[in-house]
Amino acid sequence: MITDNRTFRASTLAAGATLLALLAACGGGSAADAGSPSSAAKPPITDPAVQAAALRTVDPCALLDSKTLGGLGAPDQSSLSSSEWGECSVDVKAAGGKKIELVLRVGDQLIMSKDPAEKLEGLPLVVDGDKPGSCWVSVVTSFEQSLGITFQTKAPGGDACAPGRAALTKVVQALHNSPPQYQQVPGSVLTTDPCAVASKQAVETALGQKSFVEPKSLHECDFWSGEGTHYPQVSVHLYQGLPADAEDGQPADLGGGVTAIQKKDEDSSVVSCDATWRKVETPKEDEARGYGEIVSVQFSGEPASGLDAATACTKAVAVAKTVAPSLGHA
Repeated sequence: MITDNRTFRASTLAAGATLLALLAACGGGSAADAGSPSSAAKPPITDPAVQAAALRTVDPCALLDSKTLGGLGAPDQSSLSSSEWGECSVDVKAAGGKKIELVLRVGDQLIMSKDPAEKLEGLPLVVDGDKPGSCWVSVVTSFEQSLGITFQTKAPGGDACAPGRAALTKVVQALHNSPPQYQQVPGSVLTTDPCAVASKQAVETALGQKSFVEPKSLHECDFWSGEGTHYPQVSVHLYQGLPADAEDGQPADLGGGVTAIQKKDEDSSVVSCDATWRKVETPKEDEARGYGEIVSVQFSGEPASGLDAATACTKAVAVAKTVAPSLGHA
């Protein structure tokens, strides 16, 4: 099963891929400074089916069935796996017993080194198949936010791009009809825009200057310092998982009856503090007790700047105090 191996993907691109990668923070106070065409020069993508608000509620695992993947072979439903909203993987048994591994990401962060020359179902298409047996096939859903829908495909000894294209075609067609939806509980943050819940003033006070806003996915947003991806950084992440408890870190009162747990991380390259809390519990038979929707506000910076973990926590909590009330009560 393919995992979401960002490092592997970035190294593949560095070796000669032209289109897709996920930004990753690197030394020197900035993330990888990959160039991309100016979104201002392109007409906006107005297809309502692929707007961020519409895609946030789409269940990608429910799309990976025989209707979508039957042309490739028999999808193994027991292999379905998801670690994040908007992401799901599956194995397909193709002709001759060969296995095709697929990961679908709805709301994938893209970097485009040149304008897409092709289209798929009316959307700009980008393909990165420089590594034998592996391919990333994406349609752009927003040039402004650099987001898209991606199939990462692994087909050892075969053409990995063809099945990716075929599967992505079916997915985009499904999005234009009646795409499967996540089940939502009262108080859910599933539909929340992570770039819109923190006070701009609080973010820029924490950073010490104006912020550069970069959606990392439909459910995660980074706020970098200045005009590009430079530390320090504030990140807001909405996801499903188990909440932290008092043994994991120090509690912090965010007001309104909300208590976050501050988790410090201090190493040689980055100092950070994560203030997290459970917004709503979503019990499932296959999940541990307490499982639910988690809100995370993180502040990160470089040790060379003089930042220590205690200060990082103070800044993370200050921003979190503006996020909690904007989400309302469960």
